[in-house]
Amino acid sequence: MNLRLIRASAEYQKQITDMLDEWNARGEKIIPYAVRRLDYHDFEYYCENLENKNFLSDEFVTDSTFFCLDEDNDMVVGAVNIRHYLNESLLLDGGHIGDGVRPSMRRKGIATKMIALALEKCKELGIYKVLMVCDKDNTGSAKSIINNGGVLEDEPVVDGIPQQRYWIDISDQADAGYETIRHMSMEEIPECVRLIRESFQTVADDFGFTVENAPRFTAFATDEGRLRYQLCREKRPMFVYMKGNRIVGYYSLALLNEAEAELNNLAVLPEYRHCNIGRKLLEDCFAKVKQTGRTKIKIGIVEENEILKNWYKKYGFVHTGTVKYDFFPFTCGYMEKEIEG
Repeated sequence: MNLRLIRASAEYQKQITDMLDEWNARGEKIIPYAVRRLDYHDFEYYCENLENKNFLSDEFVTDSTFFCLDEDNDMVVGAVNIRHYLNESLLLDGGHIGDGVRPSMRRKGIATKMIALALEKCKELGIYKVLMVCDKDNTGSAKSIINNGGVLEDEPVVDGIPQQRYWIDISDQADAGYETIRHMSMEEIPECVRLIRESFQTVADDFGFTVENAPRFTAFATDEGRLRYQLCREKRPMFVYMKGNRIVGYYSLALLNEAEAELNNLAVLPEYRHCNIGRKLLEDCFAKVKQTGRTKIKIGIVEENEILKNWYKKYGFVHTGTVKYDFFPFTCGYMEKEIEG
């Protein structure tokens, strides 16, 4: 059986609707949820709105949906939905990949092959540690996950239903030269905390900041609780720069109002500096802010850091003022940039 993943399009309308019609005729819940969320009878609308591309959505994370085509028989035999990152809910129940096989094609090894194809898509997205979740009594689903390297982490009970959470580590398959910027995932908070602290420690060293004289400075005050609060409660979008399977850069956005956003904690690991990663993160920030419809980005820096100040000026930021706080042994400088529509 020659399988490949395809996007929903008019070219495959008949094959996709045939599968969904069969599923409905059986009276079963179509899986994954992403392919049953919309009415496929308006197929043009279905294709255009199948995936969530709004990274600010409170309801859904950004995702990619594929249908699995059996090329030998010109038949769609299943579907997979790949969530680009995990929020609180998906980390517990849902995971990165949701998959389902059409009723008439089950117990043929399709799920195992389809997950393998989905893992290739995860690598393209820079996701190298993949979470998959299934009901504990779904032995077939568990087997297909284990066949792809899934390692059971725990068995939580969600809404009264025992679940199994499996991690699939494909980091050893990463292309060391591959680079991308993507949304930070919930389980990556500890790694991002280490990155931020290590990056800002070099600033602390340059200016003589210590945990004693500047306990609120980013290098010392950033911890997992703070990032978790910013992500889950303040709903700050957070992004990471992947080089191969390693996170080497980071930034987050605070959405201040309908017109303004604040760039926070843009950081690059010291050994990866002077490789244009900071510039790429900044340009990605500009694009993300523009996507939200906001027209201004604000930042705060150590005013005495002339090198950093001049770097931001190079990219269009203008200096707007300073504030001296009692709890910092330095002056806080403020800059902003207008984003063209």
